[in-house]
Parts: sequence; C-alpha cells; structure tokens
Amino acid sequence: MHRYSLIGLLGGFFAVAVASQGGRVVTEAEFLSVLDETHPAVRESAGAVGLAEARLLAARTFDNPVLEAVRADPAGPIGQTDVLVSWQIPNAARRPEIEAREGEIGAARRRLTHDLLGYRLAMREAYAGWAVAAARRQRLSTQAERVESLARREASRAERGEASGLEARRLRLAAATLRSRVALAAGATEGAKAEAAAWHPGLPVDARPVLPELPDVPSLDGADTRVRAAQADLGAAELAELATRPIAASPEVTLGWQEQDIGLGSVDGPIFGVAWSVPLFDRRQAARQTAGAALEAARARLELAERESTAARTAAGINFARLAAALAEARRELGATERMLDGAEAAFRQGEAGLTDLLETHRSVTEAELAVLDLHEAALAAHRELERLAASGEGGPGS
Repeated sequence: MHRYSLIGLLGGFFAVAVASQGGRVVTEAEFLSVLDETHPAVRESAGAVGLAEARLLAARTFDNPVLEAVRADPAGPIGQTDVLVSWQIPNAARRPEIEAREGEIGAARRRLTHDLLGYRLAMREAYAGWAVAAARRQRLSTQAERVESLARREASRAERGEASGLEARRLRLAAATLRSRVALAAGATEGAKAEAAAWHPGLPVDARPVLPELPDVPSLDGADTRVRAAQADLGAAELAELATRPIAASPEVTLGWQEQDIGLGSVDGPIFGVAWSVPLFDRRQAARQTAGAALEAARARLELAERESTAARTAAGINFARLAAALAEARRELGATERMLDGAEAAFRQGEAGLTDLLETHRSVTEAELAVLDLHEAALAAHRELERLAASGEGGPGS
C-alpha cells in the first residue's frame, strides 16, 4: 500500500515545540490503548452479547417438572391421596429455537465489533481535535512572541530617535491582536483536551498531544463492519423465522401414585396422564408473521448497507487521496517560511521594506500555516471515514 509521508517542516516544528513545552507527550497510539474490554463504552456495548447469551441459555434449559400432592377427604367413607409429577416434553421447535438464539449471539458480536470501531474512530477524532488545537495554539504563540520581540526592539529604537513611534505602536497592536488569538486558541485547546479526557479518564494533567501523521490507506476489500453486522442480523432473522414453523406443542406427561382409603383398608396404584394442546385456533400465525416481517426488514437493511458502503467507499477514497496530495503540496510550499520571515525582518531593519510589508508577510505566513493545519485535520477525518468503511471487522478493542 502507498504510504502518504507527511514529515515536513511543520510536522518537525510541532513535534519539537511540543517536546520543548514540557509535560508528558501522549501519542495517538497511547491514547487509543485504553480502549479495551475494561473501558466503560465497551462494557456497555458488550451487554447486548450477554443478553443474547442469556436467551440461548434459556432456550437450552428444560422446563422444570411440577410436583403436586392432593389429599381429598370427603365426608363419606372414602379418602384419596394423589402424588403427581408433571413435565412438559421438549417440543419440535426447541432445536430451531436454540439455533436462532445462537444466531442472535453471532449478530450481537458483529454489532459489538461495529460499535468498537465507532468508539475507536470517536477517540481518534477527539485526539485529532486536541492535537490540531494544540498545534494551532503553538503556531500562534510562536508568531506572537516573534512580533512582540519586534515591537520591543522598535520601541527601543523609537526612544532613541532611530525609528518612528507610529511603527512601534503598530507592532504593539499587531502583537496584542496575536495575543488575543493565542488566548482564544488556548481556550479551544483546553476544551478539546476535556473532550479527549472523557474517553481517557487517566489522561495526565500535563499531557500534550502530537499531531498524528496520516496512516496507511486501509484495505477496502471485503465487507465493512456495518455490512457484516447486517449480514449477521439477516442470518439470525432467518433462523428465528425457521423456529416459528413448528405449530404443534409437545405433550405434558403426568406420572403419579394414588391411594384410596376405603373403610378399614386402602387401595393404591400408579397414575399416568397426558395433556396435549391441540393447534386448532392458535397455529403460531402471529409469531410467523412477526418473524417474517423482521426477516424482510433485515434483508432491506443489508441491501441498503451494501449500497451505501459501495458509494461511500468510492467517495472516501477519492476525498482522502485529494486531501493527502494537497497537504503534501502545501507543506512543500511552506518549507521556506522561516527564511521568508527572516528576510522580511532584515529588509525592514535596513529600510528596504516598510512596516506594512513586514506585517503582511507575518500575517500571510501565519494564515498559510493555520490553513495547512486545517487541511491536515480534514485529511485525518477523511482517513477515519476510510477506516470506518474498511474490512477490518475482526479485531478487538483498540486493534
């Protein structure tokens, strides 16, 4: 597979900047590592599998026998004692019912896999938002420090009569504007970190993210997790429909012992009985109709999932390739930004360029670098969409 390598000036700059700020660096892989079977989101989704397993256990369990003891002692000379045991024989629908419940477990596990992928992508989104916000804040902070340094230098020159006081005030105003943007970016970073911490409760207070590179393009061969879940649901619905076909219930068998007191003596002997529900009116019509409707709905869901997956894969592949290529090109264009700023400042000090030109150069560089961050964020989102559509439904949490 082709790997989009996006290691460039900005990537190296932000990695160094994060390390220089202190605090514990938390990579995306470390952030995602907490998504395992102990994570609350995983435990909540796993409950559906537990319920399906409980229904299978119920289907496999035989009915309890019923023990009954009856003493009849009328006013006449005869008394009677009956001790009875009744048991419902497993009917013909038991085996199909068990198979249907086994199919439900398979479908529940497929849905759990689909949910796990959704949680992973939500965590990737939260981390990317946090990392991009931190990178934006760092870029603005660096630019504000540079402009403030220029403002202090020009203020000193103005006090010595070597520069215009107006130019020094304009630089201070530009620095104040950047400080305002830094404050807004800091608030956005803290908000994004709070969203990330909701997924990672043990996130260190001083944790700092690293802007992720674009991962490899995932394989789009085979069915994605949503389609696989729909396929499993259809299989379970087919088994459930088969389980409604037997209409005759099994008989209830009664065995017991009867003793009759007659005058000075008694007689006793065994009792045998059979009770059988005759399917004359209730022939499970409602159950079969319900199962049939559920089966048709499952078929329709699978068809829709397959259509949407096919269309979405085409669009997502094109979108990611376009964004990745645009990001690589934009980073190449920004490879000389530091030299550009140094040159603009040197030209200003030597009187070869005015303050307006210098401020415009700073503004252009900052906006261009922030635009690249926006493009990087969009490319990461496009890759998450590709991962959602990829045929990677066999992994476990955090895989």
